[in-house]
Amino acid sequence: MNMVIKCLLAALWLLAVPWAAGGVVLCKSKKSSMGMNLLAGYLMMFSFAEILALATIWAKLPLHVLKYSLAAVMASAAVLGIVLALVKRNGFTGNGEKTGKMSFYFVVAAILILLQLVAASFLAHMDADDAFYVATATTSVHTDTVFSINPYTGYSYTRLPSRYVLSPFPIFLAVISSLVGLHPAIVAHVIFPVVFIFMAYLVLYQYAKRWFPEDEHARGIFMIFCAVLIWFSAYSVYNSENFQMIRIWQGKACLASVFLPLLLYLGIGIILEKEQEYSWLLLLLADISCCLLSSMGIILACMMLVILLIMGLVRFHSLQKAACTALCCLPSLLLGLVYIMIR
Repeated sequence: MNMVIKCLLAALWLLAVPWAAGGVVLCKSKKSSMGMNLLAGYLMMFSFAEILALATIWAKLPLHVLKYSLAAVMASAAVLGIVLALVKRNGFTGNGEKTGKMSFYFVVAAILILLQLVAASFLAHMDADDAFYVATATTSVHTDTVFSINPYTGYSYTRLPSRYVLSPFPIFLAVISSLVGLHPAIVAHVIFPVVFIFMAYLVLYQYAKRWFPEDEHARGIFMIFCAVLIWFSAYSVYNSENFQMIRIWQGKACLASVFLPLLLYLGIGIILEKEQEYSWLLLLLADISCCLLSSMGIILACMMLVILLIMGLVRFHSLQKAACTALCCLPSLLLGLVYIMIR
């Protein structure tokens, strides 16, 4: 019974709360949907986690301060999202999706994806990087500290690890573990794969809706193709599909599988469309979220936005779009400068 309660808490904090909170960012969007609500909620949660974690590290505050701060912020955002949805009177389904008969191909894709979720969650995989990522989260939970103890030695850090301190995704793992009452290794290897692989397919489905807006069968076939491609991606240990299936609980894998594709999708809909589909705030949150996940996210998110900025200038000659895109790059640029200074 105790395990059931903990699993329900995990579902609350990792699905229900971000799903509800996403309504705050998407309340004025014409392309809101249940899937986009969850993705937008995660952009909000990861952005707050990055900002609060960096403040906690700088102020040398204990982990429980970060835990309660992030929980309070996200719970408030979820309540506000629910209120806005009730005021809007069309709930979380939004205006961007048509409801109708489900395609047979989509059902096949859903079964394939479900099998992948089961395999990733219940079949054990041991990864050498867990010696730092999961060990950092475990050390943080048991010592109630944030980047104070070296997980390799058990001694206090004499110097903060510059490669990881600006992208404290293991600390987010520690916060979630503490909130739900499960060991960080269980959250990382059992809970996170289900959530983040599901989110990866949500992002792919957003692309399917963009490319096949009127053809549900084509969307289903596209999702089958993606599921099969990812399922048989073990020809290399370096591609993003292999990272997605093997170690999605690590920030760099989540970055490659979920948040860089999501950033590109948002950039296309905001920068490369004459009438933007989402708010600039969502693109800014996507950049901050990439910074949380990995030090490479700080670089790659900025590079992607700069490329989109150039493409937007060539297409529309709009200085306003260019200026807004540049502002969305600011978190990556600032953290990049800090990284150079603390090296």
